[in-house]
This record gives sequence, structure tokens and C-alpha cells, in this order.
Amino acid sequence: MPRTKATTRRGKGLAPRVAVGFDDETDALPSGILEYLLAIPSSDAAQARRDASPSDSERSPKRRKVETRPGSCVSVAKGQISFCRRCAEQAPTSFAKTVRDAGSHLGFRVRTGHFTDLCLSISSRPACPLGSLLTDIALEPQDVTENARRILEAVRCSVGSSSRQCSPGAIWSVADMLVKRDGGMASVELSFELFWNETPSPYLSLRNTVDRKVSQALIDSFFPTPKPTGDDAAWSPMDFYDAAYVPPKDDRTSRTIQVPGLEATLFPYQKRTLQWLLRREGMQWSGADSGVQPVPKENAMSAIDGFRVAQDTEGNAVFVSDVFQIITRDASLYRQADAAVKGGILAEEMGLGKTIEIIGLILLNRRPSPSAPDQTKTEAGLEQNGTTLIVTPESLRPQWMSEMARHAPNLRVKHYRGCKELQEDEVEETVAELATYDVVITTYAVFSAELHFALEPPQRSRRYERAYPRKVSPLVKISWWRLCLDEAQMIENGHTQAAAVARVIPRISSWGITGTPVKDDVGDLLGLLSLLRYEPYCSASQVWQGLIKRHKPVFQQIFRSISLRHTKALVREEILLPPQKRHVINMPFTAVEEQHYQSLYKEMARECNLGLDGAPMVEDWKPEDYEDVMRVWLNRLRQTTLHPEVGMYNRRLLGFSKARPMRTVDEVLDAMLDQSENAIRTDERAYLSSRLARGQLYENSPQVREALTIWEEVRAETEKLVADARTRLDDAIREHGGDEAVKRAENDALELPYESDDEHEEGETKGRIGECRRRLRSALELHHKAVFFCANAYFQIRDNAEMTEPESDEFKRLKKLEDDGYERAKVIRREILRESNRKASRLMNEIARKASNQTFTEIPELSIKSERGIESGRIIDKLETLYGGLNQQANVLDDWREEVVQLLLRPLVDEDEDVETTGEELGDSAKFQELLMVYVQVLRAAIADRLDAISGQANELVRYETETSIKLANEGGGPAPEKLLEMLGKRAEIKPGLGQTSMRGAISDFRGLQSRLARDASETSREAMESKIASGQMKATQAQLNEQNKAALSLESEIESFKVAMNTRLEYYRQLQAVSDAVLPRDGPASEDVIARMKLAEEDLRRKLSAAEAKHRYRQFSATSPICEAAPLTRVSVLHLKEAGSKSNEPRMCVICQTPFVTGVLTVCGHQFCKECMTLWVKAHHNCPVCKKGLKPSNLHDITIKPQQLQVRSDEPGRAVADDQTPRSPQKRVETAIYSEFNSEKLAEITNIELDGPSFTTKVDTLVRHLLWLRESDPGAKTIVFSQYRDFLNVLRNAFRRFHIGHASIDDPQGTAKFKEDPAVEVFLLHARAHSSGLNLVNASHVFLCEPLLNTPLELQAIARVDRIGQQHETTVWLYLVSGTVEESIYNLSVRRRMEHMGRRSNKAKAREATPTGNHLPDASFDAANTLELEHAALSRLMSKDRSAGEMVDKGDLWECLFGHVAAAGEGPQGGGRLQEKAVMCYMAGEAAEERRLENR
Repeated sequence: MPRTKATTRRGKGLAPRVAVGFDDETDALPSGILEYLLAIPSSDAAQARRDASPSDSERSPKRRKVETRPGSCVSVAKGQISFCRRCAEQAPTSFAKTVRDAGSHLGFRVRTGHFTDLCLSISSRPACPLGSLLTDIALEPQDVTENARRILEAVRCSVGSSSRQCSPGAIWSVADMLVKRDGGMASVELSFELFWNETPSPYLSLRNTVDRKVSQALIDSFFPTPKPTGDDAAWSPMDFYDAAYVPPKDDRTSRTIQVPGLEATLFPYQKRTLQWLLRREGMQWSGADSGVQPVPKENAMSAIDGFRVAQDTEGNAVFVSDVFQIITRDASLYRQADAAVKGGILAEEMGLGKTIEIIGLILLNRRPSPSAPDQTKTEAGLEQNGTTLIVTPESLRPQWMSEMARHAPNLRVKHYRGCKELQEDEVEETVAELATYDVVITTYAVFSAELHFALEPPQRSRRYERAYPRKVSPLVKISWWRLCLDEAQMIENGHTQAAAVARVIPRISSWGITGTPVKDDVGDLLGLLSLLRYEPYCSASQVWQGLIKRHKPVFQQIFRSISLRHTKALVREEILLPPQKRHVINMPFTAVEEQHYQSLYKEMARECNLGLDGAPMVEDWKPEDYEDVMRVWLNRLRQTTLHPEVGMYNRRLLGFSKARPMRTVDEVLDAMLDQSENAIRTDERAYLSSRLARGQLYENSPQVREALTIWEEVRAETEKLVADARTRLDDAIREHGGDEAVKRAENDALELPYESDDEHEEGETKGRIGECRRRLRSALELHHKAVFFCANAYFQIRDNAEMTEPESDEFKRLKKLEDDGYERAKVIRREILRESNRKASRLMNEIARKASNQTFTEIPELSIKSERGIESGRIIDKLETLYGGLNQQANVLDDWREEVVQLLLRPLVDEDEDVETTGEELGDSAKFQELLMVYVQVLRAAIADRLDAISGQANELVRYETETSIKLANEGGGPAPEKLLEMLGKRAEIKPGLGQTSMRGAISDFRGLQSRLARDASETSREAMESKIASGQMKATQAQLNEQNKAALSLESEIESFKVAMNTRLEYYRQLQAVSDAVLPRDGPASEDVIARMKLAEEDLRRKLSAAEAKHRYRQFSATSPICEAAPLTRVSVLHLKEAGSKSNEPRMCVICQTPFVTGVLTVCGHQFCKECMTLWVKAHHNCPVCKKGLKPSNLHDITIKPQQLQVRSDEPGRAVADDQTPRSPQKRVETAIYSEFNSEKLAEITNIELDGPSFTTKVDTLVRHLLWLRESDPGAKTIVFSQYRDFLNVLRNAFRRFHIGHASIDDPQGTAKFKEDPAVEVFLLHARAHSSGLNLVNASHVFLCEPLLNTPLELQAIARVDRIGQQHETTVWLYLVSGTVEESIYNLSVRRRMEHMGRRSNKAKAREATPTGNHLPDASFDAANTLELEHAALSRLMSKDRSAGEMVDKGDLWECLFGHVAAAGEGPQGGGRLQEKAVMCYMAGEAAEERRLENR
């Protein structure tokens, strides 16, 4: 064909976009487009790529394990697009041209066009040599085939050349183009063919995440599945547990298994498991041969089929994998890869004997010798043996070793401790030694530490070769027969150090042993596949993610093949475990615990903006806004039910001290009383201060008399506070030292002693005496203000002629009151300042005594001996000059010290009777303070100069401080800058030894001279005389040096004492200034609005104070017997509380309605009534029915009086059986669905056990009684005590020590071994954060759960320690809970959910019941429910991330846990009507009681 014109215009672009439509104006095909299409060069390279094989160089380095060559490409689909248009320019010739692989130069896309719904967009590729082209050609629907659309959609315009078309799995396409012209018409036919390269081996590169989107679109278009293969939202841990293999019980071959060397009898299900374990290692038990033999190859192929059969465009069969996103003509290598995985996941439920099953496998399937040829190839160069390597948590290592010694004593077992301590030459010896054992056991900690010795170091350029060879772990130099990871969930998702080491350990078989393989979701199983080296899932994360998101059937096939799981429910009839009893015991709080808990509960409700019933107190209340607050408070309340000091918040609340052990209940009450007293004092001070401030608004005005009234009322109240504080202080001093101590304290108040008493000083600042002194000072400060303000009011009234006639009797009376008031205020002020005055005066008196006695440091005068030699004269001259300077400096130092003494002995202002305070005392004192600071600093610098001249050693710190002060003073900063510069200038003038020697230097010179002269001297020579003079001068100088050193050190000590006295004086003046500022006139407006606001604030403070007093009153009387007469508001002694504490929960009788009550109120006057009666009474009468003391609603404190009895749960809603009650009906007692009742007589026996010493808490005391009761009722039995809080176990330790109960903890070194082996250890303490999975404690038969748990798997972890194979005794689980608390809500919610798993819920009404009804469940049903709880749980999220907190509660459960027990208590028919009837009855009874009282007068 002749050359076209288009070839002459290469590189020139056309219009941005050319549209070809169907109408007369746009239907013509422009000649430029036709010429451009004809100019496209044809290529035959596409056909070559059709037949080409992918390059071997593209293989992943991770997957070169299997040598195989990829296959060719597969033609997936073909499609056509054609169109015909008239030519814009007529031409007489006709021609046709076929362009091969036009897609390498052009891009094609079918889309919506300008003139029609369908058009073909043709655009040039960037590398096209013909320039740019962009055109839209309108199409009819019949012009484009459906396959063409799908091809273009699948590759997204990526057809044509690609750098990766030769790689395995590449998707590419070819577009051939036929262009025809016949006269005035032109037509174009496009043929598309889509290709997908084969990936015949799982060890080749697979498609990455981005490429999988393209291949998924291709599969959806050309190989669609009949229905979705998975649902993202439907995935849960149950998908694994449902998929795990369960061997059929009718397997007769496994029944004949006999394990030589195993000294234990396997249960039938364990034999079936052992047969499966053997098969996973390529062996099987043969009943006919009574031994193991290889599994036939035809039976060894994997049953996993992740491929679908499809057809290519030629009708040939191909295999498509939705999981791998690959296509191949032969899937055999993938099936071989599945079958090549040796080992699996042993996921038996806790307590079913996984350890004994692995021991049986070790004994039955030993490594053949010599090794098989295929194994030699893969493990070439390594030490081959039949050893099994077991990795386990340290807590389970002793258990593994003891189990092997017990059940397989012929096995040689070695504990591997790591290679850190090994020398390089010891590694090979260790390898040889390990190879001689049957089993090597190590821990995860050691295993993780081997990481840097097991992996090859990263390759990087080095300047020098390694000086020392890199040590290699022995674990990677051995070809292990099998690798077993116990508690394999610890390697999590395969990214831990242990997982990294596990991947590189050479072995034949790999086993993950875990009862809980899924911690959170099925994604956790990747770590186990990594352990098994299951390709390609373990190394291609995109394949794994695709599997667990979209392909549940394949997922189930995989894990049905590699994992096995039995549950207790499935094999209950085979293992014949002893029965297990479950009892829940309700217990009420003591009054002290109840008060503490209720105060926290109210604080919780207030912070959450909820009522005590959980009802929102604000509009638009949203649970998510309070999630964190509710979570924190739920944890605090749960801790409080155990002990008031469990948890850091509760300890801080009661005053935490590391040196003090856990408090008893008595000590808790004492702390609560102290805290409530402090709260009352704080509220009282705020209330009285507010009243004093409001009175100031009325002074210097016609309303001054109103101010006087307020101030006099406050003065009367503060006088009572002062008197009460004095009494408390005297009592505290008397308790500490008797009446003599009180007298001494009174004398100290009148006369300031010269001698200090360290013990007395300590008593003032520490302990109860110090607290009482602070309380007295606080009361005196308020009283001083009130007295001063009253005196000031007397003056204002007397000075106002309109109010008081001058020289009248009233005038004189006010004058006397004024003088007495100011005098009294002065006396109070001195008492306030007494402590600081006494300290300052004591130091001042000490300085004055030293001054009068001339006992201050005396600086010795320096002098030179008269003897002088010719050669020693030079040294003596220097010394004489130095001594002169030192003596001159000493005179100046004496003067400065004298001035400091005079400043320090200036009398304190308030000491002088004739000197009134001006309010500027602190400012005046600050000036003297600055002057004193200057003197002290300059004296320190001068003494440093003196030491430099004496010893020759400069004090660099003093030098730096002096230079800094000079720089600051030159800028006008620092204390008294002018005085400082003046004195430092004087100090520079008198600085001794400038340019001269020091005394120590002179001694060195004399010594050198003496040594030199002694060598040449004779008895009569001049040198001998000179030597004698030098020796005498040296000794004299040394003696004076010693004296000067002592004096200098004494001067430094003296300066420090001056500094202490200076700071003490400043503190006195600071306090004096504070007292003076407290009575200054108030600044600010005194409008009616200000007064109204202050009145409102004052009323709020009064209500708060009343509530605090009522609360304190309740705490005082919480442990006493019922009160019948009014009592003063005084502190009940702890001794009284201890004696009467047991009566705190006895029923009270309401004097209004004459009926006992449980929920009541306590008045500030100490009387108790039922709540309904007193609420109505106060509304009507505003006083106390007994003593007629005026009352307000804020003076009433809610109290709850509960019977102090242990109770057991019954299955009737709202009913419990107490320890001293029996069922009302002679019918057979029914049991609860989960926790059954306990014999009430035995419960009474527990309650009646007497405990010596103070009480800890209800739970602790009950637990101690229970354990002591078990000693008698079940001798020799051992117990596990479980709590989610480690802090509470520390409380139990204290209690167990007191009552001599032997115990060990999982946190103790060798704690587990002691519990198992020492008969004196009765109790094992276990907390929820301990790694106890797999721990075997079948020597225990009782489990105490200290609190109910919402996450049942935590509870089951503890129970499974005893309810497992090997248990020979009946086991009992005791659950403790405190009724009427959040524990009750949590218990009800937990039981309800477990009942849901057992299918016990029939309607919503039953779901709200506290304990579901029904007969006791069969053990199998209960086991099944427990199993479901474990399998549904996200194990890593069971506990809070906060280490001090407990279990993690879902945000949707927070409200019900906090308020569920309150809501349940308020439910029931006719509840509101009965409450109203009772209120009416109480009101009428109250009125009748009042009438009777009036008639009796």
C-alpha cells in the first residue's frame, strides 16, 4: 500500500477531542483520524507473548522451595467492536489494513458520549510516535459485544504493552485492528483478547493487594461464582471452632492403640486424637500390626480444594482460585503443598489432657533412622535426631517436666536455658548434647532471646571483617523431629520475636498446642499458620486477608484439615470427671462498708449526671459522652466491695501510706470520720467566711448594725469552734503524755523556753497533735476576723453621731466594747502567731545568748615567730604579708557579723505592747530580709576567700554565685543591689593573699627548704641553724593553719544558723501580714445584686454544711445500737465501735409509724426514722419528732440497715435463704440453673466461727471463716482463691497470715510447686492477669471466686485449673457477692447471658429475672455453655489495658452494671401504689404520734 500522508506529519498533535456522531453534521469520519489509524505500525510480538512462558527471574525468593517452571498464558475472553462511517473526503481507491497489537499504541474505552449513550473513546498512548489522538465515536448497541465491554472494564484501559506481561499471574490483553475503506465509506473492526498468565505453583509470586483488585474484577466478569462465598460481618471466632475437626466416635482402629512406655491410660477420645496426630505426621496406627506405619500416598493428599474448574476461550479446562487469585491448568502442586504440611493445631479445650496426648505422640512416632532421602535434602548439613523441642511459658515448664517424669519416665528430658551464656566453642558441644535427648523443653522468654542468634545478620558493607565469629543458636543447628509450642496463642499474629524464631527452627513437624487459639478474631490464626509454614498463607498476607474476608468455605476446609478440638461437653461421658457443685453466697455490707460504698455510689451518679436510679438528670444525656467516667467508677465500686483500699483511687481517698498495712474496718471507719471532720471544717470555714464577707458589704453605711448582727453571730460560732479545737488539742496532748504534758504545753504558750525539745517539736508537726494544732489555728483565724470586725462595727456605730450620742452611756458602752474587742483581737493574733513567733524567738534567743556570752566564733589572730633565717626570710616575708591581710579581713568579718546579729535581734513587731501593727510589716521585713541576704552572701564569699588564702583551694561555686550576683546587681536586680556592690567592693579590698602564697603553700616551702638544708648541714654549720628555724616556722604555721581551718568551718556553720533565723523571721512576718490582710476593708461594689448573689452562695454553703454534718453523724452512729435520746454531735471512740459494731445492722424501729425499717434517715440530732415518715414530717413540721430540733431536708442523711446475715441464692426471683432460715414450704428445694443453694445449717456453721482481732471486711472475714470451716468439714482439701484484682490478694495475704492459713501465690517464686507439694499450703492465690492457661492444679478441690465476673472466660480459666483430667475429688465453686451493689447487677447479667447459650430464655420476662428458673442443668449443658463463652470471647480484650483496673466491660453494659440492681429492685406490679399507700399511712401515723406527744405534756 502506498505511503499515506499521515506519516509525514509525525509529532504534530490534532484537536483536543474529535467527536463522530450519527447526524448529518457529525457522522463523517475526519480524514486525519483515518490516516492516523492507518499509520499505526503492526507488530507480531503479541503472538510471541501468547506463546511465551513467564520468566524464572520473577519468582519470589521466599518460594524457591519447589523447582517448577510456570506454564503459559490462558486466553480468558474475546470480544469485538466495529463501526462504519462515511469519509469526510471522497477518494476513488479502496484498501484494507490489519494492525496487529494496535493496543500497544492506542487505548480504548467504551463510555457515554456527547451525542449518544454509547461511544468508543480512542486515545494515543504516551509512547506513540504518531503524536496525540483523542476521539469519541458514537456506537450502536450491536456494534460492541458484551465481552469487549468486560475486557475493557477488567483491565481499565490497561490493554497493550506492559513490563510485567511475562510474569506469573499477569493479566494483559491484545487488540488487533482491521481498517477498511471502500469509496466514500470507512469501517474499523477491533478484536480484543484477554490473557491471564498461569501460576502453577504456590511458591511463585502471587498477586499483590493492588493487582488482586484487577483480578477480582476479571473473575467477577468471566468466572462469576453462583453465590457470594463469604460475608465480612458474619465472621467470628466460632468460624474456627466450628471448622475444627472432631474425630468420629465409631473409629474402631484407634481403640486398639497401645503406647509403649506410657504409664497412663488414655481415654477413648484421646486415642482418637492420637490417631489424628499420627496422620498429620504422615503415620497411622495399624490395628492389624499393632504399631504405626506410613499413611499410603493415595490417602495422604489433602482434602482441601480451593479451585474451581472453568474453561478458556478454546474450551479447555482451567483451574481458577478465588483465594489465591490465580489461574492454572494443573492444580496438583497446590494440593501437594497442602499435603506437605506436617503437624497442626491441637486445640483441645482446657483440662482435656493435651499434654498427655503429645507425650503419647512422642512415644509412638519416633524419627526413623536412617532418615528418609527427601528429608536429608531439605535438612542437609544439620544435626539430625529424633528430638522433640517444646516451648512453653515458664509457669508451665515444671508441669511439663513433672508430667513427663510421671507418665513417661523412660523419656530423656532436657531443660534448655538459652545460648547467651555459652562460649563459641561450647555451641557445638551443646548441639551434640541436645541431640541425645528425646525431649528438649524451653520457655518463650528463652526462645525470644534466641532471635539475634537464630537469624542471619543483615548483609551490609563493612570496612573491616568481623573480629569475632557470630555465635549461632544451637536451636537452628539441629534438625528437630518436631517443634511443639504450648499455649501457642502467645505468638499471636506471627509478628512476635518468638514467632520469628519459630519460623527459622529446622524441623519436620510443627504443632501449635492451645485451648484458645483465637484470642480476638480469626486473624490471630495467621501466627499458627506461620508456625506450620503453610504456604502461601503464611508469607503472602494479601492471600490470608482475602481468605478470612471472602472465602469462608475454603477457610473451614483448611482448619478442618489442620486442627482438632474436643470440648468437655462432647466427651463428658468418656472422661467421667467428678461432679462439680456451684454455690453463690450473698452477703451484706457492714454499716461502715455500706456508708463508704454509698458515698462513692452517690459521687458516681453525680459525675455521670444520673440519679441514683440511673435516670438522666440533664437533657440530651448520651451514654457515649459518659463512657469513660462510668467505666472508671464501675471499677472503683467493684474494688470497694472487696476492700476500701483496693485500687489506687480508694487508697488515696482514705489516706495512702506505703509504710502502713491494709486497714481493718475499724481503721477505715476512723479514716472516714477524720475525712468527714475535715470536710465539715472546710465547709464550715467557707460558710462562716462567706457570712463575714457579706457583713463587710454593710459596714461604713447606715446598715452597719446589720453587719454587727451578722458578725456577732459568726463570733459566737467561731468561739465554739475555738473551744472545741482547744479541747481536742488538750485531749491529744494528754493522750500522748498525760496531764503533765498539757501543763507544759500551757506554759510554753505563756513563756518561750530557751531550750528546744526535739520530741516536742516532732509532736507539733506530726501525728494527731499536729492536726489538732492546725485545726485550732484555722478556728483562731476565723475568730480573729469576727472579733476584729465586731470591734470595728462598735467603732463605726460609736463614731456616727446619728447613731450614737457622743459621751452618752451608749457611747461609753460601745467605746468599752471597741477597746475590749481590739485587745481581744490582739491576743488572738498573738496566739495565731505563737508557733512561728516561738520558733523565731527561740533562734533569736540563741543568738542573743551567744552574743551576751561572747560564744560566737572567734577568729584567732595570726602572728610570725621572731626567728628568721637568711633563706627562710623570703618565705616569712610572704607569710607576714598574708597574715596581715587575714587579720585585717578578720576585723571586717567581725564587724559584718555584729551587724547581722543586730539585724536578727531586732524585736518582732507584735512583741512590743506599745507598737501597733501597720499592715506593712511584711514589706518592712522584706527590706531587712534583703539586707540580711546581702550580708549572708558577702560573708560566705569572704569566708571562701579566707579558706583560699589558708589552703590554696578556691571555691568555684561561691565564685560563680558572686559573679552572677554582681552581674544582676549592675542591672539593678537582686536583693539590695547597691548595698551588695558596696560590700563586695569592700570584700575585694580586704581579700587576703592576692598574688602571694597560701599558708599551706608556705608550709610546703618550709618543708622543701628543710629537706634541702638537711642534706648539707652539720651540727655547727649555718645550714643546720637555717634548718632548725625552718622546722620551727613550719610547725608554728601548721598549728595556726589548723586553728584557722576550725574557725573557718565554724564561721560557715554560724552563717547557716544566721540564714535559718533570717528565714524564720520572714515566715513570722508573712503570717502576720496574712492575718492583717484578712481584716482589710472589702474592695468592690456593694450593690443589691452583689448582696443577693452572696446570700444565694451562702445558702448553698449552708446546705452543703448541713449535709456534711448529717453524713458525719451517721458515720458516728453507724456502729452503735439504736438511739432513743438526743446525743451531742461528738466523735464516737473506735473502742465503742469495735464493741458495738455487730449491732449496726439490727433492725430499727421508727417512732412515728412504730414499724421496723431498712431504708431510713438519720438527723443531725442523732435520731433515726423510716424515710417516708420523716420526709413527710419535715415538710409539715420542720423539726425532729423527738427533740424538736429545727430541721431542714439537708439535715437528713439516708441510711440503709440490712440484716447482717449470709444468704444463698434461690431460683425464685427476689428471694434468698438466710443462714438462720429454712424454706417456708416442706417441698423439695429447687436449685438454680447455674449456682445451686448451699445448706443453710452449714452456712450458719460458717457464720458462727469466731475470729480473733479486728475485722477486715465482710468478704475477707467470710472467706477466712469459710476456709477455717473447710479444715473441719473437708480435712486436707486445698483451695484456689481467684480475684481479678492483685491488690485484693495482698489484702488476703495479710488476713491469712493473721489467722495462720498457709498460702502461696502464682506470683511467688516456686509458688505453684509449693502449693502442689507442701501440705501446709492450703490456699493458692490466683489473679486474672496471671498466665495460668494450662496450669494443672487438680490437687485443689475448691475454687473461691471473690467477685462475679461479666467476662465468664476469666472465671472459667480459674475453674479449669481444678475441673480437668486427673481430678479425683468432687469440686466446688464458691462465688461471693455483696447484695445491693454493682456485683449483683454483674451477676444477673452474666447468668442471663450464659442461660442464653443454654437456650434457657423463653421470653423477655425471664431475661429480667435475677436468677433464671428451672431445674439444675446437666453437666454437659453447662459445659457447652462454658465452651461457647470461651469461644465467643475476645480473649485479649477481657482485661482492661489499665493494669490497676479489672476486666474490660463493653460500653453497652456499663449502665446495666451500675444501675441494674437498682432497676430490678424497683420492678414489680403495684410497686408505685404500695409506696403511696405506705407514705399516707406513715403521714397519718406521724400526725397521731405528734398528737399523743402534746396530750402527754
